[in-house]
Amino acid sequence: MSGNSLSIVGLSIIRGEKELYHNFFLEAASEKVTCIIAPSGSGKTTLLDYVAGIPLEHAEVHGQIFFAGKTERPAVSFLFQEPRLIPSADILHNVMFPLVNVMSREKAEKRARLFLDRVQLSEKCTSLPDELSGGEKQRASMARGFAYPSKLLLMDEPFQSQDLRIKLHLIETLRQLLSSEKRTVLFVTHDVQEAVSLSDRIVVMDGSPLKVVLDENQVKTEDKAFEERVTSFVCGTEIL
Repeated sequence: MSGNSLSIVGLSIIRGEKELYHNFFLEAASEKVTCIIAPSGSGKTTLLDYVAGIPLEHAEVHGQIFFAGKTERPAVSFLFQEPRLIPSADILHNVMFPLVNVMSREKAEKRARLFLDRVQLSEKCTSLPDELSGGEKQRASMARGFAYPSKLLLMDEPFQSQDLRIKLHLIETLRQLLSSEKRTVLFVTHDVQEAVSLSDRIVVMDGSPLKVVLDENQVKTEDKAFEERVTSFVCGTEIL
């Protein structure tokens, strides 16, 4: 693989008495969205934490990670299940917060305002997080993630707590951001519709330790039969 591809090589993770991964391999293509679907509590978030370099407490970990062919972990943007905004800071400063460590304050503010505009939150710059709706908070989180100049974006079920109408709007916002701001994306979920809507590739995993049971490289977003086939694997019964 080339460009800003991500490779996970020979990963084994044992946490407590549970083996989450055993000699696991995964490659995520440069500037594409690779989605992992697996059951709740199976180790999806643990995988993202490993990729991000977040220490895994009480875990035995072996393996290697490469990004753009290098072993140094890249700068990472993270979209979490919850927005994780600083309650006492307005939305502009929430988006600026990670930027001031990598650029001047003037450039950080300009970039933060640009991405708040792209997620249609320009008028909320001076608002505190508690003054925003749930969907607005998650859009602010998206603005923060894309404003940070990373090449790797990790998404941990960022639409999980939203109702269908808001979820569809957030997915469309994310699509627009990815079309103009290319990232290599690793996206974990257990929602097939989310996966089909956003992904270039879908990897379904199951078992303990987790193993790949389906790997679809060309996602067909308008093909209901394709969505049903993926759903059948997730539910454990393939539609033949």
